[in-house]
Amino acid sequence: MKKLSTILVALTAIIASTMPLSAAEKLNKIGITYVSSPFNVPSIVMRAKGFLDDEFKALNIKVESPEITSGAKQIQALAAGEIQIASVLGGASAILGSANGVDVKIIAVYSRSPKAFFIMTGKDGSTDIKSLKGKSVAGPKGTTLHQLLASALAKNGMKLSDINHVNMDLPAARAALLAGKVDAATLAGNNALAVEEAGGKILVSGEDYIQPTTVIAVRGDLIKNHPEVVKAYLSAHKKALTFMKEHSDEALKLAADEQKISFADAKRMLEWYDFSIRMNDADVANLEADQDFMLESDMLKKKIDIRAQLIDPSAFTIE
Repeated sequence: MKKLSTILVALTAIIASTMPLSAAEKLNKIGITYVSSPFNVPSIVMRAKGFLDDEFKALNIKVESPEITSGAKQIQALAAGEIQIASVLGGASAILGSANGVDVKIIAVYSRSPKAFFIMTGKDGSTDIKSLKGKSVAGPKGTTLHQLLASALAKNGMKLSDINHVNMDLPAARAALLAGKVDAATLAGNNALAVEEAGGKILVSGEDYIQPTTVIAVRGDLIKNHPEVVKAYLSAHKKALTFMKEHSDEALKLAADEQKISFADAKRMLEWYDFSIRMNDADVANLEADQDFMLESDMLKKKIDIRAQLIDPSAFTIE
């Protein structure tokens, strides 16, 4: 976690060397991240149905869609101008970026999904959080799953230093747990389902410990100088949400195929997510709780005004 904070502090130099977008500058291309995991159905539908390309074709702008799953790397790419829109960004990463000088604005909620995050053990593994003391737990650091692990340990009178936290992405953490190389893993989405199907057990889910809010974030100068681009993106996202509502089975089939899971598993996972984009007071409170956690964990050195980073989607006539 400290390493993540250090990386973001270093972005100050990148920001200083990056030319901001101007209102007069015509955009010929735009970088928008594509993040399909753990179960980002709107993004999967948006790509499969061509909604994003259609919106930007009307503006004569080519869409580039790098797959950047790390929140820290998305913030770094935003700061460097390599991307202009982070389509799926952890709220904590957005806060860290802003606190370290990155001009990042939140234009909408992407998802709320406390039920989609788990700490799991193997078939014959630990039976509760306290029994993880002194053992190895795999999972991605600097993420919502990291926060879940720290919160669960804290509520059981332990700290991260009481375990061996091995930094791994989700597929690697799943494989390590199934191979018996670690005692537990922090998992989400289809990786959690795969462990459960192999006989693994859920120790805790995020429902009782965290309220993760994933957001859609953009460079501040994009909002100021090219609001039509932000409007086009939100329009494509809204079309995906509408398609999910009106053609739910087809949307789930697209997501199941992308994630290489059964339709039944996709339907089960969808129940873990709320994809409505309008940010409410509870969402702001969750982001503020994330910030408090990062301050307490020494990830963050200064507090920011969360509401100052928010842009109401209605500013772009997208309800």
